[in-house]
Amino acid sequence: MPLSIVSLGYLAAERLVQPAQQLKIHSRFHHAMNLLATDGHLLTLLDASQYPNLPDAVRVQLPPGWDWREMADTLAGFDSAEIWQPEILLALPGESPRHYAVLADALSGQPVESELMLLPDGDRSKRQPQIAADNSAEQLTLQVSQLIGFGRGLTPDGDDYLLGYLAALWRWQNAPNIAGHYRQMQQIVAAQLTATNDISAHYLRRALHGHFSEPLCELMTLLTQPANTAQINVAAQNMMQCGASSGTDCLAGLLHGIRTLQTAL
Repeated sequence: MPLSIVSLGYLAAERLVQPAQQLKIHSRFHHAMNLLATDGHLLTLLDASQYPNLPDAVRVQLPPGWDWREMADTLAGFDSAEIWQPEILLALPGESPRHYAVLADALSGQPVESELMLLPDGDRSKRQPQIAADNSAEQLTLQVSQLIGFGRGLTPDGDDYLLGYLAALWRWQNAPNIAGHYRQMQQIVAAQLTATNDISAHYLRRALHGHFSEPLCELMTLLTQPANTAQINVAAQNMMQCGASSGTDCLAGLLHGIRTLQTAL
């Protein structure tokens, strides 16, 4: 029986209608399998019951007991599958990020194992990210080098933190006091991608071009909307449920980005 497609990330959908690329298995996990394309990017097959949408992902309806490490099969339903594509607009002049306090409360109430100090008043025995909009290129390079590839997990803590930081700045990338800092961060992170593993580097590379997961896109959109506390908490929980600590590290990076915006705008 072929496996049924539930949804396609917009980048995956674009690539699947292009001339066929050779795909080879890059890595297998219980609920996910990464395929490496000839263009160097990963195409990820995900258990739709376990994972949200990702730009490069194909979410699949898997039968009970399925394990990508032991099984593989053909896929069906590309033509009829829903294509996920978020619409995230750049912030308007004068707009400021909202909901910092609610998101910080949600993060502080989440038990997580991270090698980073996730909030300014957190565990000072852990590594504390210190990125600011007025940092020099040398200071930013040092900070990124202390984060990228640092920590535990398939996508290390520091990588997820940087990804969240970039996501926060993305909507304000053209703001006069942010544009230069954002471009510097893009260049510095891009130059250090070899310091982490290739799966994590793939997600950071996509983030550098404005491509983020569904839960993170929902949070990015809410930053300029008058959402209520319940809506913000639901979005935060959806984010923090991504991986063992990836979503929490990412949310912490997003909050750091909001602090930078609040200081600079």
